[in-house]
Amino acid sequence: MLTLLRNPTFTLFFLGNAISLIGFGLNLISISWLVLEETGSELALGKIMAAATIPGVLLALFAGVIIDRMNRKWLMVILDIVRMVIILVFLSALLLNMFTMMSLFIMVFLMGIGNSLFWPTAQAFVQQLVEPDEYFNANALLSASYQTGSILGAGLGGLVVHYFGVNTALAINALTYLISGILISLAPFSYQKRSETTERILTALMKGFRFFQQNLGVLILGLTTILADVAIWGAMSVITITMSRDVYLAGSWGYGIMEGLYGIGALFSTILAGIGSNKLGRHRFLLVCYIISAIMAWISPGFFHVVLAAFAYLFMGLHNNSARICIRTTFMEQVPNEIMGRVQTILGVYTRIAVITSVIIAGWIVENYSVQTGMNFTSIHFIFAAAGIILVFLIPKYRPIIVLKSGSAV
Repeated sequence: MLTLLRNPTFTLFFLGNAISLIGFGLNLISISWLVLEETGSELALGKIMAAATIPGVLLALFAGVIIDRMNRKWLMVILDIVRMVIILVFLSALLLNMFTMMSLFIMVFLMGIGNSLFWPTAQAFVQQLVEPDEYFNANALLSASYQTGSILGAGLGGLVVHYFGVNTALAINALTYLISGILISLAPFSYQKRSETTERILTALMKGFRFFQQNLGVLILGLTTILADVAIWGAMSVITITMSRDVYLAGSWGYGIMEGLYGIGALFSTILAGIGSNKLGRHRFLLVCYIISAIMAWISPGFFHVVLAAFAYLFMGLHNNSARICIRTTFMEQVPNEIMGRVQTILGVYTRIAVITSVIIAGWIVENYSVQTGMNFTSIHFIFAAAGIILVFLIPKYRPIIVLKSGSAV
């Protein structure tokens, strides 16, 4: 795994991406705290999170074609700089006492556009940089940067908000995007223009749909296991901060501890994913990871102290991100690089619709029932992911997707 970091292009991209995701985590806690301070409503927070996700639904289908046609390195640099500018404009409004909920909606909507382009671009760029036999290790590092960077960013953000305020957290957020853009821009990369750039957008887009039509097992796997990501970016983005504030009376610092330990678990998943897949087989390991994640979500509101809940989050991060590494690797193995952007963004549309639905339902549940009921709802996401593994395994022609040949690495 560490041999990949000897590649200067991969290393600079990896560091830039990780720093960018720390910024995303800082942004998440800053916005969440602003909403709850202004409205006190979990449903309102759910609506804000939905507004951040809607651009992905509107743009994602065509974003895949853009990603597959453009120089992915410079597209990421541009998106980092644009997101930095958006944060600085919003921060200026806060400093000038011009904040309104409408300005917040506009900011998260514009940030959603940048995020919906950046993340699938990064995934496709990695596949372009490494050889097939390096997919697992590259994906382990990338997934660790996604989960650890964004979740630790949120954890750090909780402490920054608690001690220094939202404005400081947003200023650091803007700085992370600048640093990320500089690092990625310095990565040596020779772009070769693809021969299909004159192809009609609709024709190019249909290649992604045709791939799924011809590979229904991959589609089933994607539609179900993505719900584990939806649990984190959907329901839990609303519930965790409320759990810390109302169940454990720990405010933003408790949120920081919970998210921080989830991120630490995600970091160590780079080790567990390889060991677990080799010992149990990828399909069995995935099933175990999703079941443990569901249990950790279910029990997390029932402790007497926030630190114990944070340890439940640590085990959730460890197992959920281990599963994520295995699933991302499976997709790299199954999907040709030339259509990876389109395939990623087709799934991205589904993911974002699911996230929008999840955050609004979770906000409504917590506001009208309880945090425990909300976390029961979260657990169902992981149960559906486990059901997807079982379904693919039970259909003989799809089974090879998740059951590796004897002697294969992870």
